Amino acid sequence: MTGKTVCSFAFLGALALAGITASYQEALATGMTACTVRENQVIVTLEAGPYEIADGLSGQEIDMAGFGDIMVPGAPMLPMKRFLIALPPGTRALSVEVLGSRTIELPGTYRIAPFPEIRLLSGMPRWDEAMRGVRNDWESTNKAIYLSDNPFPESHAWLSGGGTLRKYSYASVAFSPFTYYPETGRLEYRSEIEAAVICGPDKASGMDAESVEALMSDRKADKKASALFANYREVVNLYSVDEPAHAPLADTYDYVIITTGDLEHAITASGFPTWKTALGYRLRTVLTTDTEIASQPGDDLAERIRNFLRGHYATWGIEYVLLVGDYATVPMRICYPDPAFHVYDPSDPGLVAPGTPTDYYYADLSHPDALSWDSDGDGYPGEYGQDDPDFLAEVAVGRIPVNDSTRITYTLDKLVAFEQDTGSWKENVLHAGSILFFENQNYSGYPFVDGATLLDSMETGLMSGMTITHMSEQAGIVTSPFPWPPISETAFTGAWGGGEHAYVNWSGHGWSDGAYRTIWAWDDGDGVPEQSNGEMQSHRFIGIGASNMDDDHPSIVFAVSCNVGYPDPNPYGNLGIDLLTLPGWGSSAGIASSSRPAAVAGDWKATGGGTEQICYDFNRYMIVEEKKVGEALYYGKFYATTYYGWGHIYEYMNLYNYNLYGDPALAVAGATAGLANHISGGFPTSLHLTPCDPNPFKSTTRMRFSLCAGGRLSIAVYDVTGRRVAILADGDFSAGEHTIAWKGTGYSGERLASGLYFITVRSDSETAIRKVVLLK
Repeated sequence: MTGKTVCSFAFLGALALAGITASYQEALATGMTACTVRENQVIVTLEAGPYEIADGLSGQEIDMAGFGDIMVPGAPMLPMKRFLIALPPGTRALSVEVLGSRTIELPGTYRIAPFPEIRLLSGMPRWDEAMRGVRNDWESTNKAIYLSDNPFPESHAWLSGGGTLRKYSYASVAFSPFTYYPETGRLEYRSEIEAAVICGPDKASGMDAESVEALMSDRKADKKASALFANYREVVNLYSVDEPAHAPLADTYDYVIITTGDLEHAITASGFPTWKTALGYRLRTVLTTDTEIASQPGDDLAERIRNFLRGHYATWGIEYVLLVGDYATVPMRICYPDPAFHVYDPSDPGLVAPGTPTDYYYADLSHPDALSWDSDGDGYPGEYGQDDPDFLAEVAVGRIPVNDSTRITYTLDKLVAFEQDTGSWKENVLHAGSILFFENQNYSGYPFVDGATLLDSMETGLMSGMTITHMSEQAGIVTSPFPWPPISETAFTGAWGGGEHAYVNWSGHGWSDGAYRTIWAWDDGDGVPEQSNGEMQSHRFIGIGASNMDDDHPSIVFAVSCNVGYPDPNPYGNLGIDLLTLPGWGSSAGIASSSRPAAVAGDWKATGGGTEQICYDFNRYMIVEEKKVGEALYYGKFYATTYYGWGHIYEYMNLYNYNLYGDPALAVAGATAGLANHISGGFPTSLHLTPCDPNPFKSTTRMRFSLCAGGRLSIAVYDVTGRRVAILADGDFSAGEHTIAWKGTGYSGERLASGLYFITVRSDSETAIRKVVLLK
């Protein structure tokens, strides 16, 4: 079957095709039409969106509104969406059963395109061997599926994960509206299904009665749960309790610092504890030798620290955790995403896909190690397909990754100065995008991958109204299609060190000592970029020893590169650590970077996923939804892999890789002591706003707000110049929850230009603002 087919089969009523290009944020709020919660099961009705079938380079591609794709390299790329379903308290998901569906077979035959190969960024030793393994995996999966007529996927819905978000139990349910029979080319479609999530008691939480009681009184995840879980309204009453939090106020600590006795003085010598306390955080420093940790069960210090956090995050009300010490002193957990490759050599950045140091281990606190991070009990935690971390973080984790007292104090004082600064330069961005791969670079069919593509997407989708400096690859035979100023070490480090940028994102190949660009310098006449004869040349654009790197205006950094966050001692150095902690040179106030090799999509613009998706969503949560830096990273990683996750070891690799060096509770825009900049759980005294959803949006965005007491409100929209462009409401509102919708129109109903806007809610005593991005 060729050409384009647009379908909107309507067993539930007509489906408007206008929603086909809806942003992926809109997917969070659509698709579940009914839910019934029972003691041992949750029954949901899931609805497919309108879809379009069009010819692609490798076969037909199906685009369905509000859905992503099954992203298993080599397998048919069919629409799929994961729904996060909240379960009754104290239960865990056991299975998913399809109770019924409405199915038709589409006329004709089809050749559905497979999901493309993923790409490993590193071009260093053993990279060729690793890429051969990735290609072999792709070919093996592709042949096994396409040379048979077995239905793909085997079921319409399945359990794709689950765990907890603090007190909330949940299941991740994958729904694929299509079934494909590759050999005969048949394609079936389901407009809706009814499925039951079968659940049972979660008897192995590992928490004592006091912790369980405190957990049920914990409200710190309520807002996040309301945004994540499709059936939140159906379960919220099950999680409500009449009693206040179990622990008295004097014994609650929402910000915990974990360090050693040798390093504690470096923390107290800084202004960090005083500043965070002034912002309203309740700090507690716990030493690795303190009873709270030393008395915990566990085979090593890392497990004892995690068990301490599991036992105390509810009773203490912990939201943020700062680890102070290097990767061994306050140990990072070494995980093994590849269950067939149990190798760990901390001195060798060229070891592709080895044991991977991660702090994610301390953020996901759902279950004991034996049921999550090392559920198969083989002593190699974090294996893809064999262990069960759920990745929905209970707490946000950051790290000051050194043992040098001078560096620790310097870094903490720098973070205080950054957060105290509320200047307009906090809207400035610096981007550097190199070409990651040239077409046919390693073999025929290898795609062209330009790192500037991601950066341009962020600029147009997230950063409207911000001041942006950017550069792309303009040297060599093939250059970037983005005609930005040319990238080079002099240009990039000069712009960074000599400028004022709150956000820095770059894309390039990486090593523990720097990030590199590759140019196709010359050709031997065959038109194929070849590394073996020296046609490809590598040039550093940021690295240890670079000049012009001062720290007067440090930046929040995301490095789409391998090894930049390498935490282990090695012969080359540690760029990510120096960018945060080296006095006089550390031009970062927080860096999210990879502790080992990272992987990107073959065509991120078309498929999403990979390191680029994590970068995009990290920036989205910081800029659009105004989350703290640590929240943005863990929200971003979970979102990126929940909705654009690969069925491959490198999905886990990317999740483990990206750690935060810096303060997890850092507010990028800045904060002022004595004002309500930190609201920990619960609600303000009168007015509470949720973020706009979806955001960015194309058709309609909605914002919920709660009033503790009735009163008059004025709700208006302003553009980036401060001009009021629309009034959404002006009148009296009763106490309770309300929803306001904005369709992106002005006073007269005219469609406004795409860009950044501010929805402002004013009462007699308070003003609250939410950013929102309107897209064409």
